[in-house]
Amino acid sequence: MKQIITIFCVLALLVGCKKVTVDFTYSPTAPKAGETIKFTNNSSAGESWAWTFGDNTTSVTKNPSKVYKKPGEYLVTLMVDSAKYQTRSQLITVYDTIPTFVVSSDSILHYHDVTLKANVYNPFKYELTYQWTLPDNAIIVAGNLNSASVEVYFSTAGAAEVGLTILQKDKQYDIERTLTIHPAKAPAIVMRKTDKIVARQRIINDRLEQPAKATSQDVHLIEQACDTAITFNGTTFTASQLPAQVAGLAGMQVEHLQIDAMQMKWYITTPNGLFVASFDGSNITPIDAEATGAIFVDDTRSRIYWANPSGVFAMPLVKSKNNQFTTTPQQYNELNNIDLIIVNNTPQ
Repeated sequence: MKQIITIFCVLALLVGCKKVTVDFTYSPTAPKAGETIKFTNNSSAGESWAWTFGDNTTSVTKNPSKVYKKPGEYLVTLMVDSAKYQTRSQLITVYDTIPTFVVSSDSILHYHDVTLKANVYNPFKYELTYQWTLPDNAIIVAGNLNSASVEVYFSTAGAAEVGLTILQKDKQYDIERTLTIHPAKAPAIVMRKTDKIVARQRIINDRLEQPAKATSQDVHLIEQACDTAITFNGTTFTASQLPAQVAGLAGMQVEHLQIDAMQMKWYITTPNGLFVASFDGSNITPIDAEATGAIFVDDTRSRIYWANPSGVFAMPLVKSKNNQFTTTPQQYNELNNIDLIIVNNTPQ
């Protein structure tokens, strides 16, 4: 009798744990804005339904209907029995009755990628051609001026005039829209020249803005900074005193120094350029023979910045034990006569 009860319980658990296949279809398959879309729930089981339609609207009906007011792409998701592992999502394109283009973000930030995509109701599969017109500050990341979609970023904030010409069979459609590009906040490299002029260059989404006038906060921070002295193991010493503190660096004429405490490395400039060395002075490795100016170690972004006569450069901090690296330094700008560099990590 106990065996029968046990078998019955096991079977009940197996039935109760049966995986639910979640799926749905919708009609019409190429809906237009303002047209009613009927969703059919094809899930294998379930007692409750949670739909999200990608426009901040929802439904708990098993087979709901939906009308989208605007053309665009919407991610529709069905969840069964409130179980996050029992979901199905589909990206639905809602077309306009007249060809247009849609933008992937409602709020575009400069130096951030955005996708512009043609939206053409084309049930008869006519051949389509496209011609985008973009402003000078639009930089193409993917696609081209003749593709159905193009991914770009805008290098300046403000109004951006974007146009698209679509040829469909014997009809031409000219679409023009004014996009608002909002300024993004980001950290900045702050650089002081030997004539005491201070400039800043923001790093936005891993892209570089052109150098500009520094803010009052930048000036205040750089006035407090110093790359010719450091406190290490409770002792404060200047760059020129470093060789006396580290035997392996004896005899070197150090002009600027920075420390990477995490990787236990020194970054130093001498009349012979920029070097990285281990804390004990071993594995002295050259980075840039032209660098004789300011240097800065940015622990937040894990990068080393330095100046040479051609401008300001940067690369990731060296992590190898023997201080060898294969990274090619990146030139950030062409500013010269830089005698001090810091990074203001407060987004502005």
